[in-house]
Amino acid sequence: MSKTFRCTVVTPARAVFDDAVSYATFPAWDGQQGVLPGQSPILSRLGIGPMRVDADGGSQWWLVEGGFAQIRDDVLMILTERATPVDELSAAEAEEALVDANERARSGGVDRQVVEADQQRARARKAMALAHGGNPGH
Repeated sequence: MSKTFRCTVVTPARAVFDDAVSYATFPAWDGQQGVLPGQSPILSRLGIGPMRVDADGGSQWWLVEGGFAQIRDDVLMILTERATPVDELSAAEAEEALVDANERARSGGVDRQVVEADQQRARARKAMALAHGGNPGH
């Protein structure tokens, strides 16, 4: 059995990652999903949260925001709206976005689903920036 599998991360704008990896984890709609070589086929909707891949050069992290994940024939395909590398995340900017989303939640006439997704995104950005070496502030 192979010790690696292929992982591809694609956004509408570009291919973000395409390489052999030994492990990956992504934010499924119902929690984090880990993937090892030989994984059974899966089709899953993505949530908002951290994605990690382990390759020869070490671990790489992104904040993934929605989309789909498919595992088939030892290939993990992540099709996502956005995949932001952890080093591009700013805890300070995420905190500002969270304050803004919280203020919108308190005002009337807003789309609750949009505001809740903005809150979730801001919390995830801040947590990843602080935990994985992103920019603590700009």
